[in-house]
Amino acid sequence: MASAIAVGLAMGAGAAGADIDSSSTVLDGKNRTVEAIQSDTRIDFVAPLDGNPLTREWFHSGAASYVVTGPEAEDWSGHITIGYQVGYPATLDGKIKFEWSTPGLSVELGSDPSATVDGLIPRAGIELAVGFGPGIQEVEVAGGEVSGSSGVVRLSGFHGTVTGVVGQTNVRPFVKIVGSGGDTVVTYGKTFSI
Repeated sequence: MASAIAVGLAMGAGAAGADIDSSSTVLDGKNRTVEAIQSDTRIDFVAPLDGNPLTREWFHSGAASYVVTGPEAEDWSGHITIGYQVGYPATLDGKIKFEWSTPGLSVELGSDPSATVDGLIPRAGIELAVGFGPGIQEVEVAGGEVSGSSGVVRLSGFHGTVTGVVGQTNVRPFVKIVGSGGDTVVTYGKTFSI
């Protein structure tokens, strides 16, 4: 599936003033606190455009951010990933297909002048052999290298679909931050169901 991406870089105050949906922290090897944050999350399910009763379609808006505090926080670097856990009761043929695109993806970096973002792009759609279910699949949909003490990736109208599922489908968004030393923190948002 072709993806259109508009990435704009703007200096900003990060997640300040946002409604935080979930957050989690880890203390890294240099005694810095690394926090992964999801905020202003909204997932709207819509009737599938393909008319297929085995397709679930949604639009996701919100923010994924990180904040690093402690010694040499401005020197921190790592990787940010945005994704979903998708739970389903059954499939017809043992396969499910994920597709996504983003007409609105923007990045804000904190007040740290050394903060950067590299290669933040959505990944291509995939088809997975998952068995007949039930099951949970974790799918990473966008990610990139980040550095500095804070940053925010804002999603607006991020479009996702999963095809091949039977019954109620549950979607749980997550944000994962992995520091250059391997320290990892993941925060999971609330579950949305259709």
